Amino acid sequence: MDKKTLYVSFFNALIGVLVSLLLKGNLMIGVLIFIFLLTILWIERRWAFEKIFRKKVSFAVVGYAVFFLAVAGVLSLLTRSNRDSAVIVKQVGVYLDHLKPDEYKAAYGLLSAISKKNYSEAKFVSDHRRVGINVQDYRIDKVTINGFDTNKAVAEVSSPFLLYGQDTLALDLVKEGPEWKIVLSPTMVASSSRPSSPGLPTGEEKEKKKKGRGKVSNFFRSIF
Repeated sequence: MDKKTLYVSFFNALIGVLVSLLLKGNLMIGVLIFIFLLTILWIERRWAFEKIFRKKVSFAVVGYAVFFLAVAGVLSLLTRSNRDSAVIVKQVGVYLDHLKPDEYKAAYGLLSAISKKNYSEAKFVSDHRRVGINVQDYRIDKVTINGFDTNKAVAEVSSPFLLYGQDTLALDLVKEGPEWKIVLSPTMVASSSRPSSPGLPTGEEKEKKKKGRGKVSNFFRSIF
């Protein structure tokens, strides 16, 4: 192995380490395979030019172009779920940020077609105003693309404040054309219509209930 080949191997190993820190699963394997094949082509470029491309520059250009296009296509397929997940995270964030009294109509615009068909804008706005949903803080923990239908997904959102009456909300999404849309039904909003104190952290609600109990009850509860 000459010095140039050795440096190429070290450089590829460094790229592989950096990739492993950023990517997971099949995507990382695909990138590492690409690096491996590229290294072989670099080391055996003279042999390939003489034996495969018959010392013709035009054949070599077309051959390498086909190779890189094929690799780009494979990587594009492997990264599709990652790209969709990033778009979903952004879309869910925009929707939740619009759950404010003056922005309910903007939030409604992010709903799926079937959601809008079963849930009118007027009722959506009136229900949210009545319930008093006003998201103050949240975190998108996980995005899961449906393994059987890649046009469906679920985003798991957690918050110290109740989201539609839940500490952890599983928000369904559906892909309509190039965009991901929120799937929401009136029953989801109705299920959270108990918020006498909307936006109150779950821990504070529990503490409030605890204070309402008798001292003797609290004493025995603290023992057990």
